Amino acid sequence: MPDEQVHQARPPREERPGDSWIVALLLALGFGYDTVEAVANLQQLPLLYLGSGIEGSTPWWLLIAGVALPAVLFFAALWIGRGMRLVPKAGVLLVALAVSAQLSLLAEQLARQIAVTALGG
Repeated sequence: MPDEQVHQARPPREERPGDSWIVALLLALGFGYDTVEAVANLQQLPLLYLGSGIEGSTPWWLLIAGVALPAVLFFAALWIGRGMRLVPKAGVLLVALAVSAQLSLLAEQLARQIAVTALGG
């Protein structure tokens, strides 16, 4: 008899509503970091282009998109994950954070390519 009790499935653990908020806030730190990097680029990159004499080639659209995209991706992930259980919701947020980080790197590379092209190289 005791063996039968050991092999019985445990009831699923009840999720607390606050758990989703905790996960979202922790991952929001990553999105916040991407936003801080984008704001720093928005401030510093035009100065770099100005110092190089290619201020007319400053990719303003890219800099503004870099600031907006982390927030857009974060809120889109929250919207997509609404109504999901904790682990799938965390997965959606994590994928959105990975996309945000990748787009940040892509924007940096694109800005570098624009500068090289504007310098004639």
